[in-house]
Amino acid sequence: MRKRIISMFLILILLAFNVPTFSHSGKTDSSGGHKDNKNKSGLGSYHYHCGGNPAHLHKNGECPYSTKKTSTTSKTTSTTASKVDKATIKAIQTKLNSLGYKCGTPDGIMGNQTKEAIKKYQKDKGLKVDGQIKPQLKKALGLE
Repeated sequence: MRKRIISMFLILILLAFNVPTFSHSGKTDSSGGHKDNKNKSGLGSYHYHCGGNPAHLHKNGECPYSTKKTSTTSKTTSTTASKVDKATIKAIQTKLNSLGYKCGTPDGIMGNQTKEAIKKYQKDKGLKVDGQIKPQLKKALGLE
């Protein structure tokens, strides 16, 4: 009888403190995403975890969790950070890599490694540290 009470007590404790867990290592590539070959997320073989948000996809290359402003005078929507074309991102990645700020293989994608490399460069050069590609960054890198 005593073993049965202890067993029931342990089961109740386990049920009361049930914490959801995730089954992957959390390692991401330069785009901030990772492969999910067994499709445990139900999102397909590749997804993102930006900013601590749940697993998600980037439709049209944009994170659904990014802050957006909508213009009331037109029907366009733009993100708070200005859009930068892939060629510019690739040129910045190449330049940062050559200066020792490692942002991975230049691929024209603004991933976590690229953002971190930009932040380190901005800090070292006394620029505003925001990890974004703006005219001040391009000028400092000699790309403008």
